[in-house]
Amino acid sequence: MAMSAVLAPIKPADKIWTVGAINGDLAALQAVHGKLRGKIAAGDRLVYLGNYWGDGTAEAVSGAINEVLLFRRYFLAKDGVDIADIAFLRGASEEMLSKLQQIQFAPNPGEVFDWMLSRGIAGTLRAYGFDPSHTQALMRQGAHAISQWTGLFGEAFRRQKGHASLLSDLKHAAYATDGSLIFVHAGLDGSRPLTGQTDTFWWGGSMFESITDRYYDCRRIVRGSAQGNVGLQEREFTLSIDGGAGRGGQLIAVAIGRDGKIVDRIES
Repeated sequence: MAMSAVLAPIKPADKIWTVGAINGDLAALQAVHGKLRGKIAAGDRLVYLGNYWGDGTAEAVSGAINEVLLFRRYFLAKDGVDIADIAFLRGASEEMLSKLQQIQFAPNPGEVFDWMLSRGIAGTLRAYGFDPSHTQALMRQGAHAISQWTGLFGEAFRRQKGHASLLSDLKHAAYATDGSLIFVHAGLDGSRPLTGQTDTFWWGGSMFESITDRYYDCRRIVRGSAQGNVGLQEREFTLSIDGGAGRGGQLIAVAIGRDGKIVDRIES
């Protein structure tokens, strides 16, 4: 797949509403959407920065995905809103969810699964009816048993209406077509062009934090996920809006203007 196919172009607007990492926090997402309903209008744009799935209860994680799908439908139903006015980025949770469905091909599935567990995949498993500890034991049983499991997991995942299509529609990053703004999940390598990033979008948080110069002509790079519950971090060329949703903190959404500055803010 060409890199350009996984980048979402966003037309410039006076307000680009941007939602931080959700991490399966249904209550926080509903609170933000409730406030956003009274503010978002035709002519605005909407960008979600990833981690829709998370390490919450089965009901919260599955409910968060359904809530995202419902709000997409609500925004698109407004007169004058186009499908290109909304973008969903792939987060670390979604990267793991994709890899989980092919884990039988990993050279060491047990170790890969342990690593995923340490990064919150358990809530995603519970959301589709699977027990994390039972699955962890199964990952030591060989390729045939793991292949059977991934088949069962895939079936359970596809039974949830809209979940698989959301996952397949996710973009790696988004950018304003005038070059003024870039949106990423967690990281960006400032020494490489947008089309030259590898898995930095999900795992390159430290690279993002080291950005101190303008990136091409971009006024600001915005990310939704950071290590730790850091809240709103505004620097000259970057903006981080991870409020710790799903980890005891808040979900943050901001409206960003054409100059890269915050013009409105919502917290759960």
